[in-house]
Amino acid sequence: MNPKQKIFIIAGIIFVFITLLIFLIAKPMFFEIVKVSATVSQSRDRLLLIENTDQNYFQQIESDYNEISENIAVVQNGLIDNNQAVEFFMDLEKIASLTFNELEINAGNFPVLDLTLVGSFPDLMRFLGWLEEGKYFLGIELIDSRQVSVKEPEENPSNDLKTNIRIKVYTKK
Repeated sequence: MNPKQKIFIIAGIIFVFITLLIFLIAKPMFFEIVKVSATVSQSRDRLLLIENTDQNYFQQIESDYNEISENIAVVQNGLIDNNQAVEFFMDLEKIASLTFNELEINAGNFPVLDLTLVGSFPDLMRFLGWLEEGKYFLGIELIDSRQVSVKEPEENPSNDLKTNIRIKVYTKK
């Protein structure tokens, strides 16, 4: 072999080696760089979205906190202190009499109260309206209503209902 052929063979081997190097190492590395670049771009966009969302969320929390702080006195007035329980019971009895209902209160497991009302349906609705719109915070857990059984319809012209109501009164601790 002459030196010219040796140079061509060596150049061909180097060319094949460089070509293999480009296709087996550089090209996959290039595609991997493209994938990582796209992932980084998506992650950056997500982070910016989260940052904006978090800022809006924090502003909403701050405005809610300010609103609650302004209305804390109203909330505290709606909670019953254990010293105010008698006043609350008196208010319940007063409203029952104003709505023409007979009321019996069982406060055995205060702050959960069992109320028994006897009255007409419209009177019951007025009493429940007071419970809903009253100045005290409470939750109605159970309402069970049935017609009072009377032998003579003339004795009970208003078709009275006997209603058991279980309410939870929210108290100050």
